[in-house]
Amino acid sequence: MVSTLEYWRHASGSENTKSIYNQQNNSYGKDKFETIVGAISLPFSKKFNDNLTVLIVPGISFLPQKLGSKGIGKNAYGNNFYLGSGFVLNIAEDIDLLFSYTTPLGPGNNYFNSELKYSRKSIYSLGLGWNINPKIGIEGKITNSYGSSPSTGLLTIPSDNRALYSANIIYKPYGEDTFIKTLNERDKLISHGGITVNNALIPEAGISQINLNYDSKGNLFGFYGYSLSNIFQLELVNFGSFNKGFRKNNNAGLYSTYLSEDNLNYRLGGKFLIFSPQKDDLFWMSLRTSVGRNDYTNQGYLFAELLNTFRFNDKVAFNLSPKYFFSGIESFGGVGVSIYINLLNNLQLIPEINASIKKDSDFNSSLGLRYSYLPGKSIDLYYSNAGGIQDLGQLLEDKEYRFGIKLNFLY
Repeated sequence: MVSTLEYWRHASGSENTKSIYNQQNNSYGKDKFETIVGAISLPFSKKFNDNLTVLIVPGISFLPQKLGSKGIGKNAYGNNFYLGSGFVLNIAEDIDLLFSYTTPLGPGNNYFNSELKYSRKSIYSLGLGWNINPKIGIEGKITNSYGSSPSTGLLTIPSDNRALYSANIIYKPYGEDTFIKTLNERDKLISHGGITVNNALIPEAGISQINLNYDSKGNLFGFYGYSLSNIFQLELVNFGSFNKGFRKNNNAGLYSTYLSEDNLNYRLGGKFLIFSPQKDDLFWMSLRTSVGRNDYTNQGYLFAELLNTFRFNDKVAFNLSPKYFFSGIESFGGVGVSIYINLLNNLQLIPEINASIKKDSDFNSSLGLRYSYLPGKSIDLYYSNAGGIQDLGQLLEDKEYRFGIKLNFLY
């Protein structure tokens, strides 16, 4: 038997839009709710042979039926009994085909349309799972399930029922990890990350990474990551507050949605190491993805980048980072390029450039100086016209340059 108790925070509306939970008048405003939800299920599985496992999962999810005082009648999902089924088919060594189909039985619902009429829709998913090592696995799926927890996994995307892309990380704390060699001293300074261009290095398993940033125009960013494995870092905290100094003529929609006045952006993500000289590869390559939203407008986006870091010699390393921004307003690619130049064993010069690839493209540049004053601790002083060091801000251009300071810690 599987049971969960969850904290669910959700919101609708802003100063320019009406909340879906306001059915009494046409006034704009934000409604925010924080509720405790839960689920209970009783999974049955049968392994028919070494390659095929079939599952049947009856259960119930406990969600609120009414939220706020501005609704007319039911304005939320309510409790739902459901019956799920699926299979796991091993199609190659360490690779599985995954399929599931779940039918909600009521009395509540899991879907509403643009007119806020609630009903029930079946939930499906089809994907592949890859067990990279006994400790870390990844899954990629196509599914119409909008939630990712046991209580919300029965829900479709709000006011729609479409296929979505899903990526999941599976972590087994006591599994055997991928072996990597310890970084030498010249590369330990690079492992603190970049400024506006990230690099492909990942701290070893069990290492925490903290970055704190502030600049002369009022941008403020903080980051905390923890390496669950030698090849995977979980980004647990990634917050940022952008100032209002951007040139807005080319990207008015992006600025007003994600970098509005009083914005505060929360993001979660992960970084997966694919190649590394620590595994006897020629260079470092990592895939990084993050998701999150602007707390003020409730709007979010996905950010992904393929990070490549090359060591030319004892003094110079080069970084190339193709990036992609995806949202409901606009989607576009970009690229970041940076160089790490060792002036001394504990002093680096870091020039960086970023360019977005779209009709009204942005181009920004940065120049940083990194000083490592203790093992695992460094400070960056930089001059930049990038919108900020957090995800979307890396691809945007400010109307003027600013000075910034970034503190880096590994422990």
